[in-house]
Amino acid sequence: MDPAGKVVIITGASSGIGAATARALAGVGAHVVLTARDAARLNDLACQLSGRVMAFPANVADPTEMQRLVAEVIKVYQRIDVVINNAGVGLASPVAQLQPTDLRAALDVNLFGPLYLTQAALPHMQRVRRGQILFVSSVVGLRALPYAGGYAATKAALDRLSEALRVELRGSGITVTLVRPGTTRTAFNAHRLGVHGDVRRFNPPGIAPERVAETIVRAIRREPRVAYVTWSDRLAVGMALLLPGLADRLLARLFVWRDSEGKGVSYANPER
Repeated sequence: MDPAGKVVIITGASSGIGAATARALAGVGAHVVLTARDAARLNDLACQLSGRVMAFPANVADPTEMQRLVAEVIKVYQRIDVVINNAGVGLASPVAQLQPTDLRAALDVNLFGPLYLTQAALPHMQRVRRGQILFVSSVVGLRALPYAGGYAATKAALDRLSEALRVELRGSGITVTLVRPGTTRTAFNAHRLGVHGDVRRFNPPGIAPERVAETIVRAIRREPRVAYVTWSDRLAVGMALLLPGLADRLLARLFVWRDSEGKGVSYANPER
């Protein structure tokens, strides 16, 4: 699909990967529909973009607001060509301390949000038998990191949802793509839920959100089943799945958890 002239809904568009994707798509002539909770940042971004742009402040975790968003897009543009389910929230906590309220809040944004928007948009896309739905997941959807089990669980659930949907829509003219970024240089981690005590002994530099945006634009053009941002991400996940015991040992060395006093905590031996 050539994104030029296409109507594209982007959730989580006020910052990070969402904002970078909006800039990239507006730059190639797409009609972008921006949605996020922060109305001020959303409107600021809309003013910076060229072409036809719509800003619609909304909470993806609210099904009624997703229905209203889709209704407004259809009213203005009469169609939806691409849906990019990008909005997400992080969650950092040892599984032993994971709070159900935090996990439910993460699921509301990372799983139910994409579900609500997809369900709202699909009837309009099915009517014209064309379009694409993209889910921005994570490499941790395939291999969880220590102290990110709750977050990884939400992304794994999103992965399975997208896999089923892709098969269910086979032959409909609507494709489904899963995008798997790795570590990205955004403020994402600063806004995570949970208790935030995870420390990496090795911090990869991460990639710019613009590079993820380039991957998303390329995925719209090529419509793959899965799109990784870097070959190193693909290789790391492949090796972790091929050699899970080795991955366990490496991750146990790379990640530690520190309590509120800054002391390291061992969950294998709580007295240490």
